Amino acid sequence: MSNTQRYLVIDVIRVPEVARICAEHEIRYGKLYLGTQWQTQIESSPLWIQFYEGDEVWQRWQNDKQWASSSVCFEFDDTVLQADVISSLQQHITITSEDGRLLLFRFYSPKSLMVVLPHLDLTQISVLCGLARELSVSSLVIDVDALLPITNPSDFPTLSPLMISKELAEELLS
Repeated sequence: MSNTQRYLVIDVIRVPEVARICAEHEIRYGKLYLGTQWQTQIESSPLWIQFYEGDEVWQRWQNDKQWASSSVCFEFDDTVLQADVISSLQQHITITSEDGRLLLFRFYSPKSLMVVLPHLDLTQISVLCGLARELSVSSLVIDVDALLPITNPSDFPTLSPLMISKELAEELLS
């Protein structure tokens, strides 16, 4: 789609070469934790990468199982400013359970999404999407059919904190 901008959020602990590859191919990227309460963990921060169909990141996401299982693609309307894209991606680094616990949320992990999605209603899915109109995972991900695609059900997406049930929080912590 020409009116879409894609951002991949990827786990650098599982894919340590990702920043080098982005730099070598002049692909725009940044550390997700930059400017957040998690900035002290910047060395292990996931990266956000603005990528395009056919570029080196796209190729690896489509063809490398490690990249595929360590990342999620967020698609935004091309009118969304990059600063707003980053804010939307950063909003779910930490989520809250209904009993008030703060949890570090690996929302960029297909495995985490497979655990969380069955427990979310449409409002929570919209909150999870944030300003993104769609979330997707690589076709290399096992059980990809359970995840593809996650379309934002809201016609007017906003940035809101995600709250999950106490039971889901326990499941994520186990």
